[in-house]
Amino acid sequence: MKIQTLILALLLSMATSIAQGQALPTAESSMASTLGPNLPDLDGVFHYALSASEVIQYGYYKSGETTYATDLSGNAAYTSRSTARPFSVLFAGGVILGNQTGNGTSTFWNISASQGYVTRHWIFNISDSFSFLPQSPTTGLSGIAGVGDLGALPIQGPSAGPIGDILTTNGDRIGNGLSGSVEREISRNTSISGSGNWGVLHYLDSNAGLDSSQVSGVVALNRRIDARSSVSVSGVYSTYSYSGSGAGLTTPDFQTRGINLSYQRVLSRTLSFSASVGPQWVSSSNSAAIPNSTDIAVSAGISYGNRNVHAGLNYTRGVNNGSGVLPGALSDSFVASASRTYGRDWVVSLSGAYTRSSGLNQFLLGSSIIVSNDTYDTVYGGFQVTRRFSPHFSGYASYTAASQSNNNNLIVPVTQNVLDGTYQTFGFGVTFTPRSTNLGQF
Repeated sequence: MKIQTLILALLLSMATSIAQGQALPTAESSMASTLGPNLPDLDGVFHYALSASEVIQYGYYKSGETTYATDLSGNAAYTSRSTARPFSVLFAGGVILGNQTGNGTSTFWNISASQGYVTRHWIFNISDSFSFLPQSPTTGLSGIAGVGDLGALPIQGPSAGPIGDILTTNGDRIGNGLSGSVEREISRNTSISGSGNWGVLHYLDSNAGLDSSQVSGVVALNRRIDARSSVSVSGVYSTYSYSGSGAGLTTPDFQTRGINLSYQRVLSRTLSFSASVGPQWVSSSNSAAIPNSTDIAVSAGISYGNRNVHAGLNYTRGVNNGSGVLPGALSDSFVASASRTYGRDWVVSLSGAYTRSSGLNQFLLGSSIIVSNDTYDTVYGGFQVTRRFSPHFSGYASYTAASQSNNNNLIVPVTQNVLDGTYQTFGFGVTFTPRSTNLGQF
């Protein structure tokens, strides 16, 4: 069981650099990130684990239908000891063996890597995060419910990237986010930073979703107020474009611009808070389809962590790619997670999310132009209990539920496999943790 705790801790320490945020309402700076709760030491050890599980789903493919699958999965993580050239890599993947006729074999893969270079006055970083999934992600490190990776620390899974939050039930898809950043210290408490991000969402199955790509850039001025607080002001620019069978006149390219004020504060050794807010302007290559508009981009979060308890609550509002379902969306999202270890042998983990995504499009209805207001309300959450049996074996039981509704029947969605209803997933499995390998420093 220790492996899953360590892997998720390492991912948490990488999270700033590998995140594939759909909207960029704030700029992250290394000065600001040092204000958070204590992260695990860079241990130079390669950690890995293997799991086998049985998964039962109710209502996933069709209301009232029960399906079964055997999942074989694994996780691995490594963080180097170097503070001058920090390197991290994480893998979560596996195979799903359908136990019924018509439910074949599918695979899922998530790989993230980050490489930094730190000098006296400069900090450089490049990172990439890749996902191959047979369905929309929900809970856990891999985003696949029931495989046992709803772990001991609250983290963001693939849904934080280009794959997005609106749930579709099938269709192989690739999500990739590549980012780079640089920061220059111009005084003891002040720095200037810049970052760029490229993200892509591509569906391998025809008519499974709307392909999209995103390019974003951020320039920020960061100021440390004291040992516990920092502020920054940033300018953000993003472009979104669409391709594939669902693209056309009603899916024009569009751009967003924003100016954001951010604040971070360490409230105690275990509690920290961050917030960012600013105007967000939207314009497109076809204003008849996506009209120009102005809204507010918001990002706020609070996190708590001590030896036995970790919890987080986050809220974001901003424009994104529409998750392969909408040609651009304005989303409000709440994400919460918590975990608790009991002694050496038990871990209880919870996570949940609610997202409301509204389309940016307007359409002709007869002779009138109407704003589509094609809105999806998405809710999902999971619960997992893990028990250690021996130094190398543990078992788990998990439950995940997801529900989604759409309030507009006038607009035909780009993809017909959008979840419309509720499904439940039960997972039971065993995890084997081999002895970790000390790789030291590259």
